[in-house]
Amino acid sequence: MASTILESIFLKRSQQKKKTSPLNFKKRLFLLTESKLSYYEYDFERGRRGSKKGSVDIEKITCVETVVPENNPPQERQVPRKGEDYNEMEQISIIERFPYPFQVVYDEGPLYVFSPTEELRKRWIHQLKNVIRYNNDLVQKYHPCFWIDGQYLCCSQTAKNAMGCQVLESRNGSLKTGSHRKTKKPLPPTPEEDQMMMKPLPPEPPTASELKRVVALYDYQPMNAQDLQLQKGEEYFVLEESNLPWWRARDKNGRQGYIPNNYVTEAKNSLEIFEWYSKNITRSQAEQLLKQEGKEGGYIVRDSTSKTGKYTVSVFAKSSGDLQGVIRHYVVCSTPQNQYYLAARNCLVNDQGIVKVSDFGLSRYVLDDEYTSSMGSKFPVRWSPPEVLLYSKFSSKSDVWAFGVLMWEVYSLGKMPYERFNNSETTEHVTQGLRLYRPQLASERIYAIMYSCWHEKADERPTFRVLLGNILEITDDEP
Repeated sequence: MASTILESIFLKRSQQKKKTSPLNFKKRLFLLTESKLSYYEYDFERGRRGSKKGSVDIEKITCVETVVPENNPPQERQVPRKGEDYNEMEQISIIERFPYPFQVVYDEGPLYVFSPTEELRKRWIHQLKNVIRYNNDLVQKYHPCFWIDGQYLCCSQTAKNAMGCQVLESRNGSLKTGSHRKTKKPLPPTPEEDQMMMKPLPPEPPTASELKRVVALYDYQPMNAQDLQLQKGEEYFVLEESNLPWWRARDKNGRQGYIPNNYVTEAKNSLEIFEWYSKNITRSQAEQLLKQEGKEGGYIVRDSTSKTGKYTVSVFAKSSGDLQGVIRHYVVCSTPQNQYYLAARNCLVNDQGIVKVSDFGLSRYVLDDEYTSSMGSKFPVRWSPPEVLLYSKFSSKSDVWAFGVLMWEVYSLGKMPYERFNNSETTEHVTQGLRLYRPQLASERIYAIMYSCWHEKADERPTFRVLLGNILEITDDEP
């Protein structure tokens, strides 16, 4: 078992690894060894260590620094006023104030810890920097302020693992052993050496076609005058690469500056900047992921397993009465110029140029606003009016009925229509006059619009033009 370097009681802030995780603060016993930083419950009455609550591998830590204190913190995290300070060595059970925060940053984000005294915080930061000094991924910038409500207070960046906004005074893990020049530049030649050397002509600058093209994965705001702004999705030319994490680059307008190389990816792999692209997953894995998410219209773009160089769009859809949902797979073809396209019949485009992949298997073009379906045709029972259920007779007024059911779904927060009945029971009840109840979130006026869509006689139902007018009237009147 690894020997303990330090052991102290601190106040730990929850890491909120999920969006729904609460923000809370709990006292934990922290133990530091050469390989792990662990924290445990602590029984103050018995003075015993409790169950282990979590740990961080030392090799994964990239930064250890102080944090700017909160504005107007509660008393337990306030610095004591003069005259009420306490001694660091007092009994551990009566420590009630933890006003000195520091952060341990690793691959899952920052771990915020609050120390009861400034001296204890300094000691822990010093020891932590000592044990991580040989780590490979130590950062050169950090966030001096807390991550709160989905963003860093210091720079308003929303990605928890975003690059820091303030340069560290000394690289993480390096202990100050004396003053020295912080540079890796070679020594300049002496005047005699300079005269003996023939200065070579500067090399010709590379052409744009020879330069490496990259695409920004995230937005980046310059931290100083030498940096170049990045916009997510935009292309940039890399002018100079080095072992350091900063590259000199040029944007499409000719501006040059330094960019963080972990904020970009090569242009030939530019699909990887999108969350919906999963390169090497199989058809069955795509289906499993989409069903786990269970989101209507959710999709994944993946490399085709059967056609090299092609892509497949896997889309999740819920058919009538099928709570499990179905997955449809569409092949995305490419032209010789590496442009990609879907069949036009499967695309919807709005006035902002946003394209949605759709399936029109249940749609039909009619000339006289009415048609009778052939035997064996499928249709969504829970969204269908009596004339469809009894006679397979479709019209624009049957679409109005379905729109009323859609409104009901919206105001019931996505509940299944007639959720207590199966399809045959739904058919029986609808043809006998049963209608959906008023959702709790729908006002009487909203429900009146829904209910007007469900008139037994198709001719008595409003047109979509009338429905639009009624809805606009309500949106103007209601806040």
